Amino acid sequence: MFMEKIQLSKWNMFSNRHNSENYNSPDGKWMLKLGFPGYCSTKEELLREQEICRKVLSLGIRTPQVGDLVEFEGRLGLIYERIVGKRSISKCVGEEPEKREHYIKIFADQARHLHSTVCAAGDFENVEERFMRLLDSSKIVRGEVATFARNLLEKTPKTMTCLQGDFQTGNIILNENGAYFIDLSEFAYGNPLYDLGCYYFFCHYVPDPFLLATHYMDSKGMHLCWDAFLKFYYQTEDPKELEALDMKVKPYVIFSVLNIEHIMAEDVERLPYLEQNYKKAITDLGF
Repeated sequence: MFMEKIQLSKWNMFSNRHNSENYNSPDGKWMLKLGFPGYCSTKEELLREQEICRKVLSLGIRTPQVGDLVEFEGRLGLIYERIVGKRSISKCVGEEPEKREHYIKIFADQARHLHSTVCAAGDFENVEERFMRLLDSSKIVRGEVATFARNLLEKTPKTMTCLQGDFQTGNIILNENGAYFIDLSEFAYGNPLYDLGCYYFFCHYVPDPFLLATHYMDSKGMHLCWDAFLKFYYQTEDPKELEALDMKVKPYVIFSVLNIEHIMAEDVERLPYLEQNYKKAITDLGF
C-alpha cells in the first residue's frame, strides 16, 4: 500500500545520516527511513525493496519487518519494525574495540548462514546479470579492467545462494534478541565471493573520513576486522590458507565499485572519491 502523505509532528527523529533522516513512531513500534532530497529512492525502487524484505523474511533470514511506503513533502521513505536497543556491528566494534573478535565472529556466523541459504530462481536478481549490465554502462570500470571483470564473471562458479549486496558491518544490527540484516535494496543471488569482495573493498580502500563517519573506526581498525572475518568465515587460522583466501577474494572488489557507482550515479561530488579508491584497488590488482 502506498501512503500519499505522512504527518511527522508526532514522530521523533533519532538520527540524521548522510542520505536520510530516521524517525521513531509515537508508539515506539516502528521507524521511518526518509530520504533526503537528491538521495531519495524512487517509488518503484522502494516498492522493490519492500518486496525483497518480505521475501527475505520468508527464507528465515532475520531482517526487520517492512511496512508502508510513505511520502513527506515530496520525499519518499519506508517504514520498518523498530529494533529496540539496536547497534550496527560497525558501531559495536567502534565503541568496544577490545571486543572486535567477538562482534566480527557474529558477523561471520550470520554471513555463513546467509551464504548457505538457497533461493528460488526469479525471487531475486541474478548478481552476475546485474554486474554485466553495470559494466556496459560504467564510466569508471573500463578497458582492460572491464575485460578482466567480464572474464571473472564468466569463470566464477554459479550458485543460487543469497547475497546481501551491500555487504559490510554497517548493514547488520544487533540487540539483545540477536542479529538482523538491514538495507536490502541490493539483495540478490549468486556466488558469496561477490559479497566478500564488497566487504574487502570497505576494509581496504575506503578513506578514513568516510570510515570514521559511517563505521566508527579508521582503516587500521577495518583491516583488523577483515583479518578476523576471514578467519571466522572460512574457519581456519592457517596463515598460508588465509593468505590464499585473501588473494582469492581481492579481485571481487571491482564489482563493489560497480555497485557503488550505480547507487551514486547522480552524486557528482562523491563519484571522484570513488574513482580514487578504485585506482588504488586496481593498482593492488596489478593494473
